[in-house]
Amino acid sequence: MNTFLSDNLKQLGKLFFILAILIAGQAEAQQLKRKATLGLRTSILPDSLARVHQLKSGIVVTRVSSHSTAEVLGIKQGDIILSVNKQAVQAPADVASINQLLTPGQTITLQLLRDGKKKSLKGKVVAKPLETAESTNVVYDQVDFRNGQLRTITYTPKAAGNHPAILFIPGFPCQSIDDYGTSPYNQLIKGWSDLGYVVMLVEKPGLGDNVNTPSCFDIDLSTEIEAFEQGLLKLKQLPQVNPENVFIFGHSMGGIVAPILSQKHSLNGVMVYGSPYRPWFEFATEMFRFQAPATGKDYVAHEETMRQLHHVMYRFFVLGQHPDTIAAADPAYKKILQEEFQHMGGDIFWSRDYRYWQEIDELNLTKAWAETDEHVLSIWGEYDFEIVNAEDHKRIVEVVNHYHPGHATFLTMPKTNHSLILVPGMAEGVAQMNKRDLAYNKANFNKNLITETDTWMKRVMKK
Repeated sequence: MNTFLSDNLKQLGKLFFILAILIAGQAEAQQLKRKATLGLRTSILPDSLARVHQLKSGIVVTRVSSHSTAEVLGIKQGDIILSVNKQAVQAPADVASINQLLTPGQTITLQLLRDGKKKSLKGKVVAKPLETAESTNVVYDQVDFRNGQLRTITYTPKAAGNHPAILFIPGFPCQSIDDYGTSPYNQLIKGWSDLGYVVMLVEKPGLGDNVNTPSCFDIDLSTEIEAFEQGLLKLKQLPQVNPENVFIFGHSMGGIVAPILSQKHSLNGVMVYGSPYRPWFEFATEMFRFQAPATGKDYVAHEETMRQLHHVMYRFFVLGQHPDTIAAADPAYKKILQEEFQHMGGDIFWSRDYRYWQEIDELNLTKAWAETDEHVLSIWGEYDFEIVNAEDHKRIVEVVNHYHPGHATFLTMPKTNHSLILVPGMAEGVAQMNKRDLAYNKANFNKNLITETDTWMKRVMKK
């Protein structure tokens, strides 16, 4: 080899080496960093509490996560948080925005109301703990989403080989996948992983460790579907996954996302639990009519409320009006929006952007299920307070089997509520839901759901 060629090859080799270092450094820089969080679940301050305590803003703490900043600070369920770092809070979306700015070790101060007395708390922000599992590997990764990245958490069997896989899609709340704790969600996911399934969770935009993604409270349904779609594509490409045996499990509103994804992507099966089939206007009307008397509201008084609800929902779902426009039309409508939809002005409606709900109502779920040629397991809990009867789940099965005979199966989970928890009856389930008793929820998760879904998946798997 001549000297000129040799020298140039050496220079080229050095160039490739430098490029490799730069690329490796860039890949490392793109790894999502672990963020901190308050570790709270909150709800909008009811007008009744605001009047009693003469408050103009605030949010009610409904849950404090273990090993979280909130727990270290001594925040308790039922506290009313007034401000964080001197920033007033009036909606759960405010907490999500604050979480995105927190870093471990940062000093944080909160003003809150407890038992009618104002209290100040101050301490250090703690890092979020990493999820662990005895029998499986828990992998923290990410997937590209538009101009940012979404956190994924994947439970992978330690045994070598290609495994069946499940994409888990939760309900509508803007709740981080880092906050499942010992909840029924966590028990279901770990139950599947213990049986040899790869299970992936995808963080909704604007939550958790995500970077440069829009707020969960600002996005519409299409954006959320796109986020889960990116997770599904990544799941199917994992080396531990058998792409011929990939399933989706959609809980509650996640069961609306599931058939939309199945229309576009080849799957083995789709499982839905506690998910509506009808247009949301139609479904919500029945839900409102059933729920209020079940919680003790007078039938005649509730009928008056229903008449107002009809007007509000017609304007919202059919005419596509903004909630503020509806509220301005009639004081009675404004009252309904506040009490039934937690709308206090602006774009937030039922704790999500109003367009999210309008888009759900516009979906043609009959068409989506008719075009789902995968196997389908439609699961209804006997004491589901949200899906008040089995008809929606039975209709999913009827539609799928009409167009794809023998593909769909209906399953009832006896004595099980919307949250996958065993309860003695509907009334007891409602009371338990209002108590927010985490210890009860942990102890009474219906483990038969793991067994039933595993049996069904094994039956329809490609060998």
